[in-house]
Amino acid sequence: MPREVTVVTPENIPLNLELAGLGSRFGALLVDLCVQAMTAIVVLIVIGIVALATSGFWSTGAGQAFGPWLLAGAILLTFLNFFGYYVLFETIWNGQTPGKKLFNLRVVRDGGYPINFLASATRNLIRIADLTVVVGALSVFFHGQYKRLGDLAAGTLVVKERPAFSLTTGTSAAAPPGAARPNPAAMLPETIRHPSDVLTKDELVLLRRFVRRRWELTPDDAERLAYRLTVPLIPRLNLTFVEAAPPRYADLVTVLVAAADAREEAERY
Repeated sequence: MPREVTVVTPENIPLNLELAGLGSRFGALLVDLCVQAMTAIVVLIVIGIVALATSGFWSTGAGQAFGPWLLAGAILLTFLNFFGYYVLFETIWNGQTPGKKLFNLRVVRDGGYPINFLASATRNLIRIADLTVVVGALSVFFHGQYKRLGDLAAGTLVVKERPAFSLTTGTSAAAPPGAARPNPAAMLPETIRHPSDVLTKDELVLLRRFVRRRWELTPDDAERLAYRLTVPLIPRLNLTFVEAAPPRYADLVTVLVAAADAREEAERY
C-alpha cells in the first residue's frame, strides 16, 4: 500500500503527505486513552469527596429528587470525556490530540486542508464503531489511505508530520523559540529588484495566497511549496543566495509580499 498521498493545492502545486500507519496511530490512541482515564479518575475522586461531605443531604427528599439529575450529569460527563476530548483538541490544536502530538500525527481533510469542527465531530461520533478493535484495525489496514470508518465518513486523513529542514543544507529551518521577528518589508536587500516592479499582478496574488495559507500547512510542506513558487522568479528578482546562509523560502515569500504590500500602501497615501 502507498505510504504517501499526493494532493494538489489551490495554487495547482502537488504536495506529498506521508500517511500515518497502524502502529503510530495505535500508539497515539493509547496515549489519549490514558489521558482520558486519568481525567475520569480525577472526576470520580472529586465526586466521591463531594458525596462524602454531603452524605446527609442524599437521605432527604431533595437529595433523592436530585439523584436522577446527578446520574444524567455523570453520563454527560462520560460522553464528553470520551467523544468531546478528541473534538476539542482536534479543533483547537489543528488536527492534533496529546497522543497525536507525541507521535507527530495530524488529522487533515481530504486535499490537505485543515480539519474543522464539523469534520472532527463526524469522525469522532463514529469512533464507537472503530473501538471494535477488529473493525477499526481492518479498516485502517486494508484501506488504500489507511482510513478508519470515521475518516471515511468525515473525509479526513491522518498524516505523519516531518520536521522542517532547509532544502539546501538539511539544517533545521525553524526559528529559535521566542526569537524576535523583524519587519519583513525592511529585510528586502537593495540588490533584489522590487517585486512590484518585476512580478505580474497574478504572480503577486499567488504569493499572497501562499502567505495567507502558510500557517495552515506543516512547516515542511510550506517550505516545499514556497520553494516551487520562488524558483521561477529568481532571475527576474535578481536573487542570489550565500552558500553559508541558505534561504528559507517560506520566509522569503513573506518578505516579498510584505514589500509589495508596503509599496501599495505608500502609494495610496
